[in-house]
Amino acid sequence: MDPMSQLSRTVLFLMSLLVQLQGIQMPKEQDEDFRFCATRNQTQKSSVYYQKHGDSITIVNRADGLHITAPFLPEYRNISLQDHNGPYRFCVYGHQGAGLFILQYGNVSYNLSTEASGFLCSFRAGNPSHGGTSVLHSVSYAFNKGSYNQSLPDSSAYQIDFHGHKSFDQRNSLQVCEVEKEFGDLAGALENPKYGRRNNSGIFYKSLQRLDTYLGKMDFKEESRFLGKGRMLRAKVWNVKPSQNLFIQSTLEENKELHGIDVTMPSILFSPPKGRAQTKSKVVLMEVSSQTLFQPSQNTSWILGGKVFGISLPDKQVSGLPKEQRVTLTFWHNQLTMKNATLSCVFWDTSSSASQTGFWNMSGSEVKPGKNHTTCLWDHLTFFAVLMTSSSELDYVHKESLTMITYFGCVISALASFFTVCFYLCSRKNERDSIVRIHMNLLWAIFLLDVSFLIAVPLSSTDNDVACKAGAMFLHFGLLACLTWMGIEGYSLYRCVIEVFSFSSGNFLFKLCLLGWGLPIFLVAVVFVADPSSYGPYLINVYKTSDSYTNATICWITKKDINSILNLGFLSLVLLFNSIMLAAMVRVIFRLKQQNDHQWQYAVMLLGLSFVLGIPWGLAFFSFTFGSFKLAALYLFTIINSFQGFLIFLWYLAKMVQARRSSSAPFSSSNSVKLHSSSSVL
Repeated sequence: MDPMSQLSRTVLFLMSLLVQLQGIQMPKEQDEDFRFCATRNQTQKSSVYYQKHGDSITIVNRADGLHITAPFLPEYRNISLQDHNGPYRFCVYGHQGAGLFILQYGNVSYNLSTEASGFLCSFRAGNPSHGGTSVLHSVSYAFNKGSYNQSLPDSSAYQIDFHGHKSFDQRNSLQVCEVEKEFGDLAGALENPKYGRRNNSGIFYKSLQRLDTYLGKMDFKEESRFLGKGRMLRAKVWNVKPSQNLFIQSTLEENKELHGIDVTMPSILFSPPKGRAQTKSKVVLMEVSSQTLFQPSQNTSWILGGKVFGISLPDKQVSGLPKEQRVTLTFWHNQLTMKNATLSCVFWDTSSSASQTGFWNMSGSEVKPGKNHTTCLWDHLTFFAVLMTSSSELDYVHKESLTMITYFGCVISALASFFTVCFYLCSRKNERDSIVRIHMNLLWAIFLLDVSFLIAVPLSSTDNDVACKAGAMFLHFGLLACLTWMGIEGYSLYRCVIEVFSFSSGNFLFKLCLLGWGLPIFLVAVVFVADPSSYGPYLINVYKTSDSYTNATICWITKKDINSILNLGFLSLVLLFNSIMLAAMVRVIFRLKQQNDHQWQYAVMLLGLSFVLGIPWGLAFFSFTFGSFKLAALYLFTIINSFQGFLIFLWYLAKMVQARRSSSAPFSSSNSVKLHSSSSVL
């Protein structure tokens, strides 16, 4: 045969074959969630038969056409295909974002469904049956937005399976679209939380931890992947090469309290263990802007910018890093306008108790403050934030003044209390006066409180932890004893003034002493047995400038919850009780004074009663305010209560002089006799 004739026949055959293939070229690369492609030999007029069925996609090739089932509502059930017989290249696409399920047959596309937005990511494709007369050839399958491709053996039927959430924890890798769906579900829940459910923040935090694990399992080939379009939740995942440092720099956001964050992670975190091959590691950075997840228990603190950042290495637990290889987080923020505000580096701690979802903890961190940034160095990885504490702290000038007043007042008060008790013990006249004995117990409690405070401050500067704990317990005992005896004073004075009743029973006085000294001992013992670390050095930030401060230390209660619940709660009950008692006594006194001309004596008596009952202690609650009013309340509280023992001493001395004068003065009214007899006792 002539070579030219042979060449002509070959060209004609190829041209006819090209006409029959009808778009055999590969479709353009698209952003699909999965793609199934194959070559079908059409031998007769064919159709596409589509119906909704099951939880997977099945593609079966028969002589009469393609039979497709999927878990999506159909746009068309039956579609007629092209009339020309021959080989056709077709592809089935799934676009979850657009909700499209498409068949491209040759060069024509058909929308099988527009309701495909609810399906899960595909997991695997297989051929449940082999052989047959209508076999598909050159079969390929791609998923994860075209990142992974695989060839499948020739067959007449194929099935694309999907999976649910239950299999996530058992698998070592997850597709991007799988994690995106989990991410979107949690972000939506944070945008519209269901209130009224118990422990709502705990549920959200567990979901966040689970999502963090899924992000670490996310399989992608790029250097990094970003997830999240809303304002509540964002995340970015990196593939990091072994033995290299990682520097993360977020995009600065203008007009925000917190502009952005920089993270530096040392190469030691990505070095494989000895004996293992070097592989890429993943780093997960999450940004959470929801206060629903992280609710600090401190009333005077809030999260800077309302943002919490979580950093994790999915394949490694990071803790106890050496000082020179710590993880560095730099928070860029506005310059602080509050002079006494302090920024603390904290992490979310969930290891303390099952009764609470968590709390902010500062352990394991090193803080380097600046004018417009705060650098935190951490020895572990978890969820981090910068906690801004309101102006409960003091600046340097006021701290020095208040300290001087407190020391001077405590010394004078302790000496006055001690002198008064000694004077009483040396006086035979008052040996059987029970109400005066209660006064002496209160003065003794004030003496212990003053002495314990003077001891607790120098003990904090020593390295003896046992001595500091003992000093803190002694100071706490003195405070509780003082509050308890003030409550007993309110009850006893009420009985004396209203009922003119004398506590002549020694047994009753013994019970009062058992309550006044036994209850504080019991409460301190319970706190210490429950958690010995509740007592120890307590730091107070003292500011020299807006971004420079030093620490003042005292041996005291280290847990803020104990101070807030036990001490302030106990003080509230005593003040409420004594205020009621004082109001009742004032009512009786002002009724009786109308028949007398000794108003100044009554005024002195009422003022003395308020100090004995500890009413000025209520100024402590004004420390939660702000500005000049708070500063004035702090000075008044410090002056009055530091000198409480001395003021009671003056009042007691005035009552002794008044009692001596009134003993020789005649009274014609029975009400006057009652008033003067009561006042002389007080």
